[in-house]
Amino acid sequence: MLAVIWHHTVPYQYFALPITNRGFLGVDLFFVLSGFLIVTLLLRERARRGAISLRRFYARRTLRIFPVYYALLAAFAALYLLQPNAGSATAYWRELPYYLSYTSNWIEAGVLPIAWSLAAEEQFYLLWPPVERFARRLAVPLILAVIGLSQAVNFGLLDDWLQTWIGPHALSLEIVQATFTPIALGVLLAHALHRPAGFTRVHRWLGGAASPLLVGAALLAAMNWPGEDLSGLPRLSIQLLMALFLASLVLREEHALRRLLRARPLQHLGRISYGMYLFHLYIAYAAAKFVAKLPAPAASPVLTFLFASLATAAVATLSFRYFETPILRWKDRFRA
Repeated sequence: MLAVIWHHTVPYQYFALPITNRGFLGVDLFFVLSGFLIVTLLLRERARRGAISLRRFYARRTLRIFPVYYALLAAFAALYLLQPNAGSATAYWRELPYYLSYTSNWIEAGVLPIAWSLAAEEQFYLLWPPVERFARRLAVPLILAVIGLSQAVNFGLLDDWLQTWIGPHALSLEIVQATFTPIALGVLLAHALHRPAGFTRVHRWLGGAASPLLVGAALLAAMNWPGEDLSGLPRLSIQLLMALFLASLVLREEHALRRLLRARPLQHLGRISYGMYLFHLYIAYAAAKFVAKLPAPAASPVLTFLFASLATAAVATLSFRYFETPILRWKDRFRA
Protein backbone atom coordinates (compact mmCIF):
# COMPACT_ATOMS: atom_id res chain seq x y z
CA MET A 1 0.00 0.00 0.00
CA LEU A 2 2.82 2.39 0.83
CA ALA A 3 4.37 1.67 -2.57
CA VAL A 4 1.13 2.76 -4.25
CA ILE A 5 1.00 5.99 -2.21
CA TRP A 6 4.62 6.63 -3.19
CA HIS A 7 3.65 6.12 -6.83
CA HIS A 8 0.91 8.73 -6.56
CA THR A 9 2.90 11.35 -4.63
CA VAL A 10 6.51 11.23 -5.90
CA PRO A 11 6.87 12.34 -9.55
CA TYR A 12 8.18 9.90 -12.12
CA GLN A 13 12.01 9.98 -12.33
CA TYR A 14 12.26 12.24 -9.28
CA PHE A 15 14.89 9.69 -8.24
CA ALA A 16 17.11 8.08 -10.87
CA LEU A 17 16.90 4.52 -9.53
CA PRO A 18 14.27 2.67 -11.64
CA ILE A 19 12.68 0.90 -8.67
CA THR A 20 11.70 4.24 -7.14
CA ASN A 21 9.43 4.85 -10.15
CA ARG A 22 7.57 1.54 -9.88
CA GLY A 23 5.29 1.81 -6.88
CA PHE A 24 2.44 0.71 -9.17
CA LEU A 25 3.81 -2.82 -8.87
CA GLY A 26 2.34 -2.87 -5.36
CA VAL A 27 -1.00 -3.60 -7.05
CA ASP A 28 0.52 -6.62 -8.81
CA LEU A 29 1.70 -7.98 -5.47
CA PHE A 30 -1.76 -7.42 -4.00
CA PHE A 31 -3.30 -9.38 -6.89
CA VAL A 32 -0.95 -12.32 -6.28
CA LEU A 33 -1.80 -12.29 -2.58
CA SER A 34 -5.53 -11.99 -3.23
CA GLY A 35 -5.66 -14.88 -5.70
CA PHE A 36 -3.67 -17.08 -3.32
CA LEU A 37 -5.65 -16.19 -0.19
CA ILE A 38 -9.14 -16.45 -1.67
CA VAL A 39 -8.53 -19.77 -3.40
CA THR A 40 -6.68 -21.25 -0.41
CA LEU A 41 -9.73 -20.50 1.75
CA LEU A 42 -12.03 -22.08 -0.83
CA LEU A 43 -9.89 -25.22 -1.12
CA ARG A 44 -9.69 -25.61 2.65
CA GLU A 45 -13.44 -25.17 2.96
CA ARG A 46 -14.00 -27.96 0.44
CA ALA A 47 -11.45 -30.18 2.22
CA ARG A 48 -13.26 -29.72 5.56
CA ARG A 49 -16.88 -29.64 4.46
CA GLY A 50 -16.82 -31.54 1.19
CA ALA A 51 -18.16 -28.56 -0.79
CA ILE A 52 -17.79 -24.81 -1.26
CA SER A 53 -20.67 -22.56 -0.26
CA LEU A 54 -20.87 -19.79 -2.82
CA ARG A 55 -23.63 -18.11 -0.84
CA ARG A 56 -21.38 -17.75 2.18
CA PHE A 57 -18.41 -16.70 0.07
CA TYR A 58 -20.30 -13.90 -1.66
CA ALA A 59 -21.86 -12.78 1.61
CA ARG A 60 -18.41 -12.43 3.19
CA ARG A 61 -16.97 -10.56 0.20
CA THR A 62 -20.00 -8.28 0.01
CA LEU A 63 -19.72 -7.30 3.67
CA ARG A 64 -16.01 -6.62 3.34
CA ILE A 65 -15.90 -4.74 0.06
CA PHE A 66 -19.20 -3.11 -0.82
CA PRO A 67 -20.11 -0.87 2.16
CA VAL A 68 -17.10 1.46 2.24
CA TYR A 69 -16.75 1.46 -1.56
CA TYR A 70 -20.35 2.44 -2.21
CA ALA A 71 -20.18 4.91 0.67
CA LEU A 72 -17.30 6.61 -1.15
CA LEU A 73 -19.35 6.70 -4.37
CA ALA A 74 -22.26 8.19 -2.41
CA ALA A 75 -19.96 10.84 -0.94
CA PHE A 76 -18.82 11.86 -4.42
CA ALA A 77 -22.43 11.92 -5.63
CA ALA A 78 -23.40 14.20 -2.75
CA LEU A 79 -20.43 16.46 -3.46
CA TYR A 80 -21.32 16.85 -7.13
CA LEU A 81 -25.01 17.36 -6.39
CA LEU A 82 -24.05 20.23 -4.10
CA GLN A 83 -21.46 21.53 -6.57
CA PRO A 84 -22.82 20.60 -10.01
CA ASN A 85 -20.42 22.97 -11.74
CA ALA A 86 -17.32 21.33 -10.28
CA GLY A 87 -14.73 20.52 -12.94
CA SER A 88 -14.98 16.75 -12.63
CA ALA A 89 -18.75 16.51 -12.02
CA THR A 90 -19.61 15.69 -15.64
CA ALA A 91 -16.92 13.04 -15.80
CA TYR A 92 -18.13 11.47 -12.55
CA TRP A 93 -21.74 11.09 -13.71
CA ARG A 94 -20.53 9.71 -17.04
CA GLU A 95 -18.27 7.16 -15.31
CA LEU A 96 -20.63 6.29 -12.45
CA PRO A 97 -22.32 3.29 -14.17
CA TYR A 98 -18.88 1.69 -14.58
CA TYR A 99 -18.03 2.29 -10.92
CA LEU A 100 -21.36 0.90 -9.76
CA SER A 101 -20.98 -2.24 -11.86
CA TYR A 102 -17.26 -2.80 -11.20
CA THR A 103 -16.38 -2.51 -14.88
CA SER A 104 -14.20 0.60 -14.72
CA ASN A 105 -11.13 -1.44 -15.67
CA TRP A 106 -12.32 -1.20 -19.27
CA ILE A 107 -12.48 2.61 -19.41
CA GLU A 108 -10.01 5.41 -18.72
CA ALA A 109 -11.54 6.47 -15.42
CA GLY A 110 -10.74 10.00 -14.31
CA VAL A 111 -12.47 10.63 -10.98
CA LEU A 112 -11.73 7.27 -9.32
CA PRO A 113 -8.79 5.99 -11.34
CA ILE A 114 -7.87 3.41 -8.69
CA ALA A 115 -11.25 1.69 -9.12
CA TRP A 116 -9.90 -0.35 -12.06
CA SER A 117 -8.10 -2.74 -9.70
CA LEU A 118 -11.21 -3.16 -7.54
CA ALA A 119 -13.15 -3.98 -10.71
CA ALA A 120 -10.59 -6.62 -11.68
CA GLU A 121 -10.87 -8.13 -8.20
CA GLU A 122 -14.66 -8.25 -8.32
CA GLN A 123 -14.61 -9.89 -11.73
CA PHE A 124 -12.27 -12.51 -10.32
CA TYR A 125 -14.58 -13.06 -7.33
CA LEU A 126 -17.57 -13.38 -9.66
CA LEU A 127 -16.05 -15.84 -12.11
CA TRP A 128 -13.51 -17.98 -10.30
CA PRO A 129 -15.24 -19.39 -7.17
CA PRO A 130 -17.92 -21.10 -9.33
CA VAL A 131 -15.08 -22.79 -11.25
CA GLU A 132 -13.68 -24.12 -7.96
CA ARG A 133 -17.18 -25.16 -6.90
CA PHE A 134 -18.48 -26.83 -10.07
CA ALA A 135 -15.46 -27.56 -12.29
CA ARG A 136 -12.65 -28.42 -9.91
CA ARG A 137 -10.89 -30.69 -12.41
CA LEU A 138 -10.75 -27.86 -14.93
CA ALA A 139 -9.45 -25.27 -12.46
CA VAL A 140 -5.73 -25.67 -13.14
CA PRO A 141 -6.05 -26.00 -16.96
CA LEU A 142 -8.31 -22.94 -17.02
CA ILE A 143 -5.98 -20.84 -14.90
CA LEU A 144 -3.06 -21.82 -17.14
CA ALA A 145 -5.16 -20.70 -20.12
CA VAL A 146 -5.83 -17.36 -18.38
CA ILE A 147 -2.09 -16.91 -17.86
CA GLY A 148 -1.43 -17.77 -21.50
CA LEU A 149 -4.01 -15.26 -22.74
CA SER A 150 -2.76 -12.59 -20.35
CA GLN A 151 0.80 -13.09 -21.54
CA ALA A 152 -0.31 -12.77 -25.14
CA VAL A 153 -1.53 -9.32 -24.11
CA ASN A 154 1.60 -8.62 -22.05
CA PHE A 155 3.93 -9.46 -24.97
CA GLY A 156 1.89 -7.33 -27.37
CA LEU A 157 0.64 -10.20 -29.51
CA LEU A 158 -2.97 -8.98 -29.32
CA ASP A 159 -2.40 -5.24 -29.71
CA ASP A 160 -4.14 -4.96 -33.08
CA TRP A 161 -7.10 -7.03 -31.92
CA LEU A 162 -7.49 -4.99 -28.70
CA GLN A 163 -7.40 -1.70 -30.57
CA THR A 164 -9.92 -2.97 -33.11
CA TRP A 165 -12.48 -4.27 -30.61
CA ILE A 166 -11.97 -1.93 -27.64
CA GLY A 167 -10.69 1.20 -29.32
CA PRO A 168 -7.47 3.13 -29.90
CA HIS A 169 -7.18 3.73 -26.14
CA ALA A 170 -7.08 -0.02 -25.38
CA LEU A 171 -3.34 -0.26 -24.79
CA SER A 172 -3.42 2.51 -22.18
CA LEU A 173 -5.96 0.72 -19.98
CA GLU A 174 -4.57 -0.32 -16.60
CA ILE A 175 -5.95 -3.83 -16.91
CA VAL A 176 -4.05 -4.30 -20.17
CA GLN A 177 -0.86 -3.11 -18.49
CA ALA A 178 -1.17 -5.42 -15.46
CA THR A 179 -3.27 -8.24 -17.02
CA PHE A 180 -4.86 -10.99 -14.93
CA THR A 181 -1.56 -12.89 -14.61
CA PRO A 182 -0.82 -11.89 -10.97
CA ILE A 183 -4.20 -13.13 -9.72
CA ALA A 184 -3.86 -16.29 -11.78
CA LEU A 185 -0.39 -16.95 -10.36
CA GLY A 186 -1.84 -16.63 -6.86
CA VAL A 187 -4.55 -19.16 -7.76
CA LEU A 188 -1.95 -21.53 -9.20
CA LEU A 189 0.18 -21.23 -6.06
CA ALA A 190 -2.85 -21.99 -3.87
CA HIS A 191 -3.52 -25.19 -5.80
CA ALA A 192 0.15 -26.21 -5.71
CA LEU A 193 0.48 -25.77 -1.95
CA HIS A 194 -2.90 -27.33 -1.16
CA ARG A 195 -1.80 -30.70 -2.53
CA PRO A 196 0.72 -32.57 -0.31
CA ALA A 197 2.85 -33.54 -3.30
CA GLY A 198 2.90 -29.98 -4.59
CA PHE A 199 3.67 -28.58 -1.15
CA THR A 200 6.59 -31.01 -0.80
CA ARG A 201 8.06 -30.03 -4.16
CA VAL A 202 7.78 -26.29 -3.54
CA HIS A 203 9.07 -26.68 0.02
CA ARG A 204 12.15 -28.46 -1.30
CA TRP A 205 13.16 -25.30 -3.17
CA LEU A 206 11.68 -22.47 -1.07
CA GLY A 207 11.24 -23.92 2.41
CA GLY A 208 14.50 -22.65 3.88
CA ALA A 209 14.44 -20.02 6.62
CA ALA A 210 16.49 -17.64 4.44
CA SER A 211 14.37 -18.15 1.31
CA PRO A 212 12.32 -14.94 1.75
CA LEU A 213 15.54 -12.92 1.85
CA LEU A 214 16.95 -14.56 -1.27
CA VAL A 215 13.74 -14.40 -3.30
CA GLY A 216 13.02 -10.91 -1.99
CA ALA A 217 16.45 -9.72 -3.14
CA ALA A 218 15.82 -11.22 -6.59
CA LEU A 219 12.42 -9.49 -6.71
CA LEU A 220 13.92 -6.10 -5.82
CA ALA A 221 16.59 -6.59 -8.47
CA ALA A 222 13.93 -7.43 -11.09
CA MET A 223 11.90 -4.36 -10.10
CA ASN A 224 15.03 -2.30 -10.80
CA TRP A 225 14.99 -3.41 -14.46
CA PRO A 226 16.41 -0.52 -16.54
CA GLY A 227 14.23 1.37 -18.97
CA GLU A 228 10.69 2.66 -18.81
CA ASP A 229 8.75 -0.18 -20.44
CA LEU A 230 8.22 -3.30 -18.32
CA SER A 231 5.91 -5.10 -20.72
CA GLY A 232 6.86 -8.56 -21.85
CA LEU A 233 9.53 -10.53 -20.02
CA PRO A 234 10.31 -7.91 -17.30
CA ARG A 235 6.71 -7.73 -16.05
CA LEU A 236 6.28 -11.50 -16.22
CA SER A 237 9.55 -12.06 -14.33
CA ILE A 238 8.52 -9.64 -11.60
CA GLN A 239 5.11 -11.28 -11.20
CA LEU A 240 6.62 -14.77 -11.07
CA LEU A 241 9.08 -13.63 -8.39
CA MET A 242 6.19 -12.11 -6.43
CA ALA A 243 4.47 -15.51 -6.40
CA LEU A 244 7.69 -17.23 -5.33
CA PHE A 245 8.25 -14.61 -2.63
CA LEU A 246 4.76 -15.22 -1.25
CA ALA A 247 5.38 -18.97 -1.32
CA SER A 248 8.60 -18.54 0.67
CA LEU A 249 6.66 -16.64 3.33
CA VAL A 250 3.87 -19.17 3.82
CA LEU A 251 5.72 -22.46 3.55
CA ARG A 252 6.95 -22.30 7.15
CA GLU A 253 6.21 -20.25 10.26
CA GLU A 254 9.85 -19.69 11.18
CA HIS A 255 11.65 -17.67 8.52
CA ALA A 256 13.95 -14.67 8.30
CA LEU A 257 11.14 -12.10 7.92
CA ARG A 258 8.79 -13.50 10.55
CA ARG A 259 9.53 -10.88 13.20
CA LEU A 260 9.15 -8.03 10.71
CA LEU A 261 5.85 -9.29 9.33
CA ARG A 262 4.44 -9.84 12.80
CA ALA A 263 5.21 -6.29 13.91
CA ARG A 264 2.03 -4.62 15.12
CA PRO A 265 2.28 -1.58 12.82
CA LEU A 266 2.50 -3.83 9.76
CA GLN A 267 -0.37 -6.00 10.95
CA HIS A 268 -2.46 -2.88 11.48
CA LEU A 269 -1.61 -1.62 7.99
CA GLY A 270 -2.79 -4.97 6.67
CA ARG A 271 -6.15 -4.58 8.40
CA ILE A 272 -6.76 -1.07 7.11
CA SER A 273 -5.13 -1.44 3.68
CA TYR A 274 -8.44 -1.59 1.81
CA GLY A 275 -9.57 1.73 3.24
CA MET A 276 -6.14 3.24 2.61
CA TYR A 277 -6.35 2.22 -1.02
CA LEU A 278 -9.78 3.78 -1.43
CA PHE A 279 -8.93 7.08 0.27
CA HIS A 280 -5.26 7.70 -0.48
CA LEU A 281 -5.55 9.59 -3.78
CA TYR A 282 -7.73 12.32 -2.36
CA ILE A 283 -5.75 12.65 0.86
CA ALA A 284 -2.53 12.76 -1.20
CA TYR A 285 -4.01 15.62 -3.23
CA ALA A 286 -4.70 17.59 -0.04
CA ALA A 287 -1.24 16.75 1.31
CA ALA A 288 0.38 18.02 -1.90
CA LYS A 289 -1.55 21.30 -1.62
CA PHE A 290 -0.38 21.71 1.97
CA VAL A 291 3.27 20.87 1.27
CA ALA A 292 3.33 23.24 -1.72
CA LYS A 293 2.73 26.15 0.68
CA LEU A 294 5.81 25.33 2.74
CA PRO A 295 9.20 27.03 2.15
CA ALA A 296 11.06 25.63 -0.84
CA PRO A 297 13.60 23.41 0.98
CA ALA A 298 10.83 21.59 2.85
CA ALA A 299 8.32 21.38 0.01
CA SER A 300 9.43 18.05 -1.41
CA PRO A 301 7.42 15.12 -2.82
CA VAL A 302 8.94 12.89 -0.15
CA LEU A 303 7.34 15.06 2.53
CA THR A 304 4.05 14.82 0.62
CA PHE A 305 4.42 11.03 0.68
CA LEU A 306 5.01 11.01 4.44
CA PHE A 307 2.07 13.32 5.18
CA ALA A 308 -0.20 11.44 2.80
CA SER A 309 0.77 8.07 4.28
CA LEU A 310 0.17 9.14 7.88
CA ALA A 311 -3.08 10.95 7.11
CA THR A 312 -4.38 8.10 4.96
CA ALA A 313 -3.58 5.58 7.70
CA ALA A 314 -5.39 7.77 10.24
CA VAL A 315 -8.52 8.15 8.10
CA ALA A 316 -8.53 4.46 7.20
CA THR A 317 -8.16 3.53 10.87
CA LEU A 318 -11.19 5.62 11.78
CA SER A 319 -13.16 4.13 8.89
CA PHE A 320 -12.18 0.60 9.87
CA ARG A 321 -13.03 1.06 13.52
CA TYR A 322 -16.27 3.00 13.34
CA PHE A 323 -17.73 2.13 9.93
CA GLU A 324 -16.29 -1.14 8.62
CA THR A 325 -15.91 -3.18 11.82
CA PRO A 326 -19.59 -3.03 12.89
CA ILE A 327 -20.51 -4.34 9.43
CA LEU A 328 -17.76 -6.96 9.44
CA ARG A 329 -19.20 -8.52 12.59
CA TRP A 330 -21.94 -9.88 10.36
CA LYS A 331 -19.30 -11.97 8.55
CA ASP A 332 -19.25 -14.40 11.48
CA ARG A 333 -22.67 -15.63 10.32
CA PHE A 334 -21.21 -16.72 7.02
CA ARG A 335 -17.90 -18.29 8.01
CA ALA A 336 -17.08 -21.51 6.21
